[in-house]
Parts: sequence; C-alpha cells; structure tokens
Amino acid sequence: MADKPNKQQIKALRNELIMSRKFLTEELEPIVIESLRRYIGNFVPPIGGGWDILLNEIYPVIQANLPSIFFRNPKAFLKPRGKQYLAKKRDPMSGKMIDTWVDGVKSAQTQEAILNYAVGEIRYKREARKLLLDALLFPYGVMWHGYKGEFGMTEEKSLYIKNDNVFVRRLCPVRFLYDPAVNISNLEEGQWVARQIDVRLKDIVEDDKLDVDKNLIKGYRGFGQKIGKTDQSYQQGGDHIKEDSKTKKSLIDYADKDYASSAEARFVCCYEIFLRPSKKEFRDGKKGWIILLCDEQEKPLRVNDWTIKAEGWPAKILEFNELPDGYFGIADVDTYKNIADHKNTVINLQLRNAQETSKTWVGISKEGANEDDVTHVQKGQNSIVFFESGNPRDKMFVAQGGGQASSELYLLDQRIQRNLEDKSGVTDLKRGFLQSGEESAASVKIRSAGGAERPKYRQDVMSDFLKESFHYLNQLLKQFTPYKDAVRISGTMDIEWSENPSKEELQADTDVEIDVYSMLPENPEVEIQQLTTVLNMAIQALTVPELFQKMQQEGKTINISPLIDQILMRMRFKNPEVFRA
Repeated sequence: MADKPNKQQIKALRNELIMSRKFLTEELEPIVIESLRRYIGNFVPPIGGGWDILLNEIYPVIQANLPSIFFRNPKAFLKPRGKQYLAKKRDPMSGKMIDTWVDGVKSAQTQEAILNYAVGEIRYKREARKLLLDALLFPYGVMWHGYKGEFGMTEEKSLYIKNDNVFVRRLCPVRFLYDPAVNISNLEEGQWVARQIDVRLKDIVEDDKLDVDKNLIKGYRGFGQKIGKTDQSYQQGGDHIKEDSKTKKSLIDYADKDYASSAEARFVCCYEIFLRPSKKEFRDGKKGWIILLCDEQEKPLRVNDWTIKAEGWPAKILEFNELPDGYFGIADVDTYKNIADHKNTVINLQLRNAQETSKTWVGISKEGANEDDVTHVQKGQNSIVFFESGNPRDKMFVAQGGGQASSELYLLDQRIQRNLEDKSGVTDLKRGFLQSGEESAASVKIRSAGGAERPKYRQDVMSDFLKESFHYLNQLLKQFTPYKDAVRISGTMDIEWSENPSKEELQADTDVEIDVYSMLPENPEVEIQQLTTVLNMAIQALTVPELFQKMQQEGKTINISPLIDQILMRMRFKNPEVFRA
C-alpha cells in the first residue's frame, strides 16, 4: 500500500471539498452576512423600505450576552484520577523501554503549570472572545488548534505564533470545511476537516518545502473588497430599499497598474486538510495525513503523515443552539430578528402617526399660486406665497389636524418589547434598568433568578468547550514542549515530563480531570467570606491532632499560603512586604 493518498483519493477529496464549499456558500454565508449587518446596524429588511429610522435591536442583546457567558481569564486545574499511572520509561542500564509507575500528582502539577502558562502566551482569551461573538451571531463558532512546525501550512503570519510552538486561532465558519457526509453535530464521524487559507503567491512560489508547479499556479487578484460611499434610493410607495453601488471601488483599483498586475498583489487559495485513514488503512497501522491543496494544480502542495498525537480534530466547535439532525444549529440572531423587525415597524408607525396628527394642512387655489410657491409651503419655515390679485383669504386656507397619536400603537410596542425579551433572554433588568411597576425587591430577585437559567446553561456549554479545547492543547504541549522549557515554566527540576512521549505514556499521562475555573466575575465580599471559611478549616485541620493524624494516614497535605495570597488579592492589599514568597 502506498505511504501517501493515491490520485483517486485526492480526486475524491477535491470533489468533497467542492461540495462542502458550495454548501457553506449557499447555506451558511447568507446567514453570516445578514447577522453581521444586523449587528452593525445597517441591515434593512424587505419590509423596511419606507422606514424613517432604523433601530439596532441586535447589538444590545449580543453585548448583554457576551459578559454573562465569558469574562475571566480561563485557567485549568488538573487533578489525577490516580496517585500513580503506568508509563513506559527508558531503562538507563539496558536502554530499553520498560513499564514504570510514575507519580500522577507530580505529572498533573507539571501539566497544569505548562498549560496555564501557554494559555496566556498564545493569547487564548482574545481568540475565545472572537469565538464567543461568532457563536452568538452565527450558527456556530470554530477554534482551530495547531502547531507551527514541519507539517501542514507552516507559514502562519501572526506575530504571536512562534516557530515550534502551539497556537489557537478563531476561524471564520465559512472558511472551515468538513466532510459533507456528516453535519456539524456529528463532526467526529467525518473523514476529514480543513481550513481555507489565502496565501500570497510570492510566499507559495518561494517556499522550497512545497511541491509547486510554477507554470500552473498564478493565483487570483487580491484586495477586491469594495470601499466607498453607497448611494441608497427608496422606491416611492414601495416596501424595499435599492442600493446603488456604482460609487464603490475595489481596494486594488487605487493602486498603480504595475503593482496591481504583479505577483505581490496575487493570492493562492489553499486548503489545509486533516484526513483520517480508511478502515483498511487504519487496520494497516496508518494514522492519517495532513494535506495541503490548492485549486490550480492537481497534485498536493504537501503531504505529511498525521504525527499529532492529540485526540480528535484540531477544530473545536462552540454551538449554543444545536440541532443534532440538522446541517448546523440555529443562529441566536435568527430566533429574535423578526421580532426586532416588527418592533422597528411599529416605531416607524408611531412616528408617522405623530407626524400626521401634528401636520398643518394648507390649501391653495390653482389659479392663485405657481409651483415655486407650493414648494415653499411644503418646505415650511416662514414660507411666503404671492398672489397676483384678489383677496388671499379667498385663495388659501390653513388647517390643523388637532388630533392625538393612536394609543394602540404604544400598547403594541410594549407587547413586542416583552416578546423580544422572551425570545432573546435579555431584559431591562439584565441591562441594569429597573422595570416600572416593581412590587418589591423580592419580585426583582425571583425574576432575576429565573432569567439567569439561560445564561447558566450557556456558561455550561462554554465551560465544556473550554475543557475540550484545553485537553487538546494539553496533549499538543506534552508532545511538542521540550523538557528544558517544561523545567523553566514550572520553576523546578522536580517535574514529571517526557521529551518524546510514547503512545502509551501519552494516554496514561492525559488521564486527568480538567476543571476550568469560573468564567464570571464573583462577588468579592462573598468570595472573601468563602476563602476565610476555607482558611479556618485548614487551620483547624492542622491544629486538631485527630484531624491532622487522619490526613497523614490518607496522604493529604494542606497549603495555607495560596489561601492567604488569594484573600489579600481579593482585599486589594498588594504590599509585597506583608506576604512575600
């Protein structure tokens, strides 16, 4: 059997890529574009052509949801399920790999220190914020985990992605492709996943690690995004808006012709694909491949063995409204966007109703004034109408509507607002405003507790995502972090770490529980009380002989210093002389 995928496999993979890309273009991309425009506030629905104003009801809902789901710096706590685990270690005498019992607690502490250090170094929180916004705007968000090394697309352009180091990147859902035989909820059953990368033509041609046919790869003209003013014109009496984009130009049109036609202005669309082996290939011991393809040449740019020992796909999905039997879940915006449009309609009807009831009506005889005089009256502001002869009272009269705006419209407005709050889960109470008609503080507390269930559920979904993401990162770090770096990060040589872990050792070494710390800001007063209670319990355990003896029998220890450190931090007492390591 060939060591690499044959031409037939590559051809089948290309066709599946085409189907996946077409599906995302036709089904997902319209949702993404509409949700973004609604969030920005420049989307006008078909029923809004005659609106006077456009209220953005999407932005405040999203902004209220973001901090209620993810707020703090994510950290991991690793706890071994057993005191020891069996791993293969090299015998210094014989040089052979033998089964050895290894300290599980020491290994977990080492992994925890390295993982939390790496999370800060690779700016995980920044990418997680972007991912959360995607999950609230689109059907799902995608976080890509990788290692910048000797496989796949090695030319990551970010300044924060270093050579021979792990990284995470938020990936636009439209640029994340996967096996069209599965849906997003059953991604683990697919045969492959891929990310689409646009690389400068010059970088592709000059990369000696890629198999490039320079006669075929020409790239596409880049910088095609449209900029400039958009003229909008409304159809009289209609219900839709028409945009005239003649004033918009591509960004590349502002560059000179030499640059626009050069290789520096051209890009190549590449696909980094993680391909699983078939059943037969798996039985033959194949692990899979990491393939780099482009549209312009049939042969791959690069094919590497799947040497990553981490379990699962490098892409982790965050999805709040999952549909297990659908192609993908429901975008949050889709659950309440129609209500937001309805509210905009009523608001504009209120304005129009108020304008009509407060309007001044002017009647002018046809034979008494010309078109310019009529135009002056329509514009108002001290208009003067000239009559050629006769009494002006006989040729013009002024009348006022004198009525009041319809109260039903304002009652309907309140009902729509309540419906919008029910669907979005964001009320005035969560925005920080007290609703009118509150009976007591107890009613506010009860309603607040009931309204917190949806954010708690989403916090749980986010927490599960972070655990899965951290678990994958932890496996990457164990595979690619050198021993000397592990010692430097941990601050001690008394660690349990391997330079090149075996499969058995890696599996045993990952037998830990990852518990992501709370992502929400705690109440400082409550947290101080809880920490003080724990400190008192720890002091009691150390001073009561019976408890201390029982702890020694069970092999338990207590560290008081971290508790005191946390209490001083929560009290904002930062004098280093009080509590110094």
